[in-house]
Amino acid sequence: MLKRYLELLYHVAKDDSVLGSIERSKAHQDQILHRSGMIFLVRSDGQILLQRRSPSNPTFPACWDSSSSFHVTFGESYEQAARRELKEETGVAAPLTFLGKFAYHVPPENEIVAVFSCRSDDAIRIDPAESSEASFHTRDDVNVIAASETAAPWLPKGWKILVDPTISPE
Repeated sequence: MLKRYLELLYHVAKDDSVLGSIERSKAHQDQILHRSGMIFLVRSDGQILLQRRSPSNPTFPACWDSSSSFHVTFGESYEQAARRELKEETGVAAPLTFLGKFAYHVPPENEIVAVFSCRSDDAIRIDPAESSEASFHTRDDVNVIAASETAAPWLPKGWKILVDPTISPE
């Protein structure tokens, strides 16, 4: 979904405490730390949905990404943003499990990323403005994709949180 309105995000400190709000464009332009998130949708057979970012996306076009990635709009929680974006980007509404957070800074992004998972066998309906492709992959496939140059730079960190049981949520 192309966003043509003023989008306010949370401006946060390194400990994720809120400092105020900031326009999305300014957050990216000035690389100001803000909140975002990602979701891994897992089917009952264990396969994981990945989406390929649209080639017209200004940040990391055509890269593989999680099932859904998002910014947290000022005024909503990480979980509210995750539910909203999962529905918008995949057509799926499923209970979410919070797995943890990590900090990430590769220009233009400077984010604290909350990682969620969900289980669903519902049909997927992708938003062509956001993604050029969506497909299910085995864990081994995702390991290869996450380690490749075709992955969005935040995908390996989020994937590690999903598959590493020793990482606990913050």
